[in-house]
Amino acid sequence: MANIDRLVNVQIALNTTGISSNGFNTLMIVSAHEHAAPAYVLTITDADQLLDLGWNAEDAVYKAALQAFSQIPHYEKVKIGRMNSDSSAADNMNKICAVDNDWYGLCYVDRTSAKIMEMAEWVEAHTKLYGTSVAEADALQAGVATDTGSKLKAKNYYRTFIFYHKEAEKEFPEAAVMSRCFTVYPGGETWANKKLSGISNDDLTETEYLALTAKNYNTFENFSENVSITQNGKTCAGEWIDVIRFRDWLVETIKTEEFAMLINREKLPYTDAGIALVEGVLNKVLKLGQDRGGIAPTEYDDDGNRNLGYTITVPKAANISANKKAQRVLDDVKFTARLAGAIHAVNINGSLTYENLIQKA
Repeated sequence: MANIDRLVNVQIALNTTGISSNGFNTLMIVSAHEHAAPAYVLTITDADQLLDLGWNAEDAVYKAALQAFSQIPHYEKVKIGRMNSDSSAADNMNKICAVDNDWYGLCYVDRTSAKIMEMAEWVEAHTKLYGTSVAEADALQAGVATDTGSKLKAKNYYRTFIFYHKEAEKEFPEAAVMSRCFTVYPGGETWANKKLSGISNDDLTETEYLALTAKNYNTFENFSENVSITQNGKTCAGEWIDVIRFRDWLVETIKTEEFAMLINREKLPYTDAGIALVEGVLNKVLKLGQDRGGIAPTEYDDDGNRNLGYTITVPKAANISANKKAQRVLDDVKFTARLAGAIHAVNINGSLTYENLIQKA
């Protein structure tokens, strides 16, 4: 029998390769320990699973995990990384990342100032977010720069945030707030004004609060009989934590989406049509960032002029040199996006009068 392939030959290519991107909602708790050896990384969905693996209820790792899972809502899993007490933070973290790099938030249970500074140095060179807490008396003193927060601020660390917390030796507000905020897509959250379960509030004077704020500390304070919330929401460099997380997500998402577009087609032509495909992918990602609350929507001023949430510019193929085309690299794809920001406090001015307030129909 003759083969029908002579007349109709059908082959379907699978241009559907998916590219996994790094997550921005998983917490890693690290500590020097001997439990569950030789695994460098464990994934748990409940803090009590650590008790079955040899930890006890007084271990710092268990307490940090318990406080992470106590938040309402909280992210569904937490990872536990094992460090070697004889190795540097960099060596330990590089080994952990070699085993499992699919995480974003870092809680290091060691509160020693030197260890905090060492970890912050490593984190600054990686796409991670490190939170810590201290109970140092110097932190409450304006003009004193010997506390850990002042040292972190002096280093201008954008990827580390620090709490002043009187119970820092046994409570982990950084783990709690990361677990809480990681339930929201990057761009849709703020790290201030968050209620935390299982964390003691600090009774600070305004003088102490102002001293801490000047050093870019975060706090957890009581504002009424039953409401305690986080304040500030900043990294040690003074940038908002949510901005750092959203920027990291945006960079990663643009990379993975553009890469997926490139590898799932036979050829991306160096023409206006090909450049338009690059622009279209970038527009899709920026629109997603807008939908999730990180990028502002298009708004209007009093005169009706549009204030765009973002703009994209790409070159025309005819304006690109032959030499650049021969290199097969597209440059000058640019965007500007306007951050949506967040309101943390409100100032309202009003007046009382006996005068009539008549509004014409």
